[in-house]
Formats: sequence, C-alpha cells, structure tokens
Amino acid sequence: MRIYNTLTRKEETFKPIEKGKVRMYCCGPTVYDYVHIGNLRTFIFYDTLKRVFEHLGYEVKQVINLTDVDDKIIKNSRERRISREEYTEEYSKFFFEDIKKVRVEPATIYPKATENIDKMVDIIEVLIQKGFAYKAEDGIYYSIEKFKDYGKLSGIKVDKGLSRIKADEYDKISVSDFALWKFWDEKDGDIFWETRIGKGRPGWHIECSAMSNRFLGDTLDIHSGGVDLIFPHHENEIAQSEAYTGKKFVNYWVHAEHLLVDGRKMSKSLHNFYTLRDLEGMGFDPLSFRLMCLDANHRDKLDFTMENLKRYEKTLNDVNTSFKLLERLSESNGAGIDKEIDAIYSAFDEALMNDFNTHAALAQFFKLIEVANSRIKDGKIGKSEKKNIIDKLRRMDEILDIIDKDSISQDIIDLAEKRKELRRKSKWGDADEIRRDVSNKGYSIVDLEDGGYIIVKRRKYAM
Repeated sequence: MRIYNTLTRKEETFKPIEKGKVRMYCCGPTVYDYVHIGNLRTFIFYDTLKRVFEHLGYEVKQVINLTDVDDKIIKNSRERRISREEYTEEYSKFFFEDIKKVRVEPATIYPKATENIDKMVDIIEVLIQKGFAYKAEDGIYYSIEKFKDYGKLSGIKVDKGLSRIKADEYDKISVSDFALWKFWDEKDGDIFWETRIGKGRPGWHIECSAMSNRFLGDTLDIHSGGVDLIFPHHENEIAQSEAYTGKKFVNYWVHAEHLLVDGRKMSKSLHNFYTLRDLEGMGFDPLSFRLMCLDANHRDKLDFTMENLKRYEKTLNDVNTSFKLLERLSESNGAGIDKEIDAIYSAFDEALMNDFNTHAALAQFFKLIEVANSRIKDGKIGKSEKKNIIDKLRRMDEILDIIDKDSISQDIIDLAEKRKELRRKSKWGDADEIRRDVSNKGYSIVDLEDGGYIIVKRRKYAM
C-alpha cells in the first residue's frame, strides 16, 4: 500500500503501528449548518480510506469527530434563540442523513467535542506545566515559538514578535499564538464550562487533539481532512499533541483537495453553493455525486458542473442496467474470458493500493462492465464466467458502492407482470399506462428482445 504523505511530501509504503490494524482520525463536521458538497467529497474520501483498508484485511478503528461548540455555533444558536444542544442536534441529524444517502459507512466512533472537555483541560494543564501554553487576560494560548517543529506540515515560517489570535479560523498571513481555552465573556451567554483552568470554552484545535488521543492513543496511523485544514488546524494539532505526549502524533497525513463549481471556489456570494439537498431538489440521485467523487483522484481538484453530474447520473443508470441484464443472462458455452476477468480485478486492486486511486480503479470497474455488455450482446457466457464477473463486480462494489441494493417491492413486480401479459395480448395502451404508473413510483421497466423485462431505479437525468 502506497500513500502520499502530506508531511513528507512524497509517497511512502504504509506500515501500521500494530500489525493488521489501522488507527485513523478524520476531521468531522462543525454542526452549524448543512454540509455542502465540498464537505461531502471529503467524507466520501474518508469512506474510501476505511473501505480500502478493510478490503485489504485490516481492522480499522475510524474516529470522526463532531464539533458541537465553536464561534459560529454560539453566534447562530443565539440568533435563533435556541440552546446550543438543540441547535447542534438538529444539524448533526442532517449530517448523518446526508452521508447515509451517499453511502458513507458509519465510522467506529463519532465523539462530540462537548463530551470530552475533561480531556481538553488535562492536555491544557500539561501544556502550561511544560511551558508551551500561557494565560492571558481573555484565555489560555499556545506559544508556537516554544514548539521548534511548528510549520513542518504546512511549510509555514514562524517569525519573532508574534501576536495572539482568539478566532477559531484564520489564514496563513496570521501565524499567531492560538487559543486553547477562551475565558467566558458576555457574548457566550450560557455556553461555558467551569473547570480547573477557568470558566470558559475550548478553542477549536484542542478539541481534535483531545479526542484523537482519548480514542486512538498517542500516535495515529492516519489523520485525514480537507486541504483547507492543513493550516492552521492540523498544524496546531501537531503542536498541541506532540508537546503533550513527547511523541510523534501522526505517521501518515492524507488530505483531499478542494471541490470547485464551474471552475470557481464555491461561495454563497457567487450563487454556486450547493448542498446534497439542493441536488436532490433538482431531481438528482445522491449516488450520482458519489460516483463523480470516486472518478477523481483525491489529490486533484474536482470541478463540479451540472452537466457533469447529469453525465454521471446516466453512467450510474447504465451500470445498474448492465448489472441487472447480466444477472438475467442465460448461460451457454463459455467464451474463455476468465483470465481477462481476473486480470481486470487485479488491476482494480493495484489502483487502490496506489494511494487510493479510485479514478484508476473505477476505470477497471467500467472495463469489466464492458466485458459484461459484450457477453450480453452476443448471448455467450459460461456458467463459471457469469459467476466470476458478478462476483468480481460485487467485490469491486464493496469499495465503490454504486450498484443498486434496494429490493423492489412486490406491488411493482406485480404491475410489471401485468404489463407483460398486456403486451402479449397487444394491449399497448393499457401496457403504457402501467409503465407510467411504475415510473411515477420511481422505477423504469426495460423491455427485452425475448419478451422479458428488467426493473431498474428511475433516474431523472438518465432518461
């Protein structure tokens, strides 16, 4: 397994801390709004990381945190005049609904920041004792000058005469001592914790250091996130965690690139900001977006366009139609294609082991679909060959997860059978009426040359 490591800026052979196991921390959402499609791209990548390692036989412990207290959450919950708890529970629920729709498998643990305040306090106390942190009038800050390796992940240079910064988010021109703990002030309202280090709330960066340490230990195999988190968030996590433990924090840093919309950064002000719910409202299948993400290398920018999404929706439909036809195909004499099938599957595995290259892996999946289509076209496939293709496609789909899995209800099947009988009797008008009824229920009936049919999920942009 080869992984591009952001820290070393090169590809490296993966070596786990503990044989057969992977400890992985992935920065999760700040639950203050719906996640946008740029966030979703990253969460789909987290899902790929987990699935690939499991596919290779590893036992994966994946931790994805929920940031349920920060500057934005406090501001927005107060504006809506509801509690922080009520506000964040609402958007946590929406987050889990959205990732389920794009088939992101559950992580091992989803810890909440507010349930780990005690660990944050413990770490901050140690950092103060070791001289890496100090108290100021408005909070407790990390002194980045004291950590000699500050900047090793992002390449940031530390200058003398630094100021302090209390905000959770800032850019590369603001290299500053950052807040570990923010003392309470009036704008925080009733959002505070009474602790040994004072009345207040945590800074954003300490949250992930605390949760990763509590659930995964001092050193992690993998830490992942979007490239926008490299600085300051991940840089600050390293400074906090390594000063606290005296050990290396992470062996492999893995980052997913930005998603652009029509070649531009996504922004509400540019009116090119989309959530999954926006796409669903336009009639798109969420799996079309999953397929789009898988067809891009995670280290490449993904340029989202509506036309491309329509193309992926059609591709998704074609894949599922081909798979249904293959399952229905009658066996005959073999075509001697087992070696070709196995070679394609081996190439699929090799692509995934080359830095999680889902683009190259997906190309092999499509190649095997083409082999299936050629067998469907000429009607020649041996029993073992059919089983081999179906087995390999299903095993590939354990990673990709784009093949339809929803069982078709009996009432849809009954309508399709009734339509088949009407067609046999040349009652075309009645048959067409049933087809429309089935379509309104979310499915399409595809007629076959032998008088049979298959039923596939109806997708608006695949028609």
